[in-house]
Amino acid sequence: MALQIVALGDSDATGEGDPTGAGWVGRYGSLVQTKLGVDVQVTNLAEGGKTTEQLLEEVRSDETTREALAHADVVLIGIGGADLNEGDANLEAGSCEGKACYSPVLKRFGRNFDAIVGAVRAFAPNQAMLRAITLANVVPGAEDVLPPSATSDLALYQAETERDAICDVMKKYGGRCIDVLNAFNGPSGKEDAYASGLMNKADCCYPSGKGQQVIAELLVKSGLPSVRGT
Repeated sequence: MALQIVALGDSDATGEGDPTGAGWVGRYGSLVQTKLGVDVQVTNLAEGGKTTEQLLEEVRSDETTREALAHADVVLIGIGGADLNEGDANLEAGSCEGKACYSPVLKRFGRNFDAIVGAVRAFAPNQAMLRAITLANVVPGAEDVLPPSATSDLALYQAETERDAICDVMKKYGGRCIDVLNAFNGPSGKEDAYASGLMNKADCCYPSGKGQQVIAELLVKSGLPSVRGT
């Protein structure tokens, strides 16, 4: 029986930015198959533009999602970028300034993410391994292709706030988070991930193939799933 990996999220989990299209989800599946020597089946239900509110509804009521979770050995979650779109729109409209545009959005993200992982934990088998990635600071190095309102400090605030929420929730439910912000942007959270080849400015602003591979390898280092029947 193949080891079942199920991925949930927005475009951060679809492989966007990776020329191969595999993304960190597909690359992780390949690494697990090689390391464990077992067949692996990856079901990637992530979709560009999906918010945590939409994902929560799917986890709670969508039959396809719940069926996949019921047979999952590993559940991967990569979400957070689409939630920020509301704050972006408010900032561009001038209805608020800086962090004030994102604070309510980020608080809602934290509540939704907690509910999502709680529901996943309830629907998936008890032994299923839960992992989530955080997001990078996409601004340093991409100022020439991003609007002036997208500052490094504001993007760092968004990335740090989402990271802290994600990691706290994963710990609460016995899972683990992958700190992509630290891995890509260094301890300060402001290093240029494009200069290091980890981010793809041509397809702004997602991890490159190299970056997606780094995420996959970090996931493997966080622990491998158990093989059923062993």
